[in-house]
Amino acid sequence: MPVPTATPFLLGSADTPPAMEPATLLGNMRIAVHNYGSRFGGNPVGMNPEITKALNGDNPKQVMFITDDSGLRINARGELVDYWGTPFFFHQLSGAEMEIRSAGPDRVIWTADDLVTK
Repeated sequence: MPVPTATPFLLGSADTPPAMEPATLLGNMRIAVHNYGSRFGGNPVGMNPEITKALNGDNPKQVMFITDDSGLRINARGELVDYWGTPFFFHQLSGAEMEIRSAGPDRVIWTADDLVTK
């Protein structure tokens, strides 16, 4: 079964996947969430678009936790997307711990190829 082609958006406007491994990109997503939590004493809250806004400067101190060199991309709907262009799934485990899930190369969440970090 062929892997679907992603249509990613870099924070600017690039149309290609980041020049890094998918696991590295997921790790950079984890770092952005952890940095937010360290700065504000807890996770950003909401669904993907709200979390994206908070990490992208819409927070009490207007701090940008998403950097150009992180490879993190935002789609046209304002969602942070994984290597394949699928929106990340954020699951609040507690006020200070969040599970971040990438749907993986099949672009279907909750399947065996998902990449997950906390």
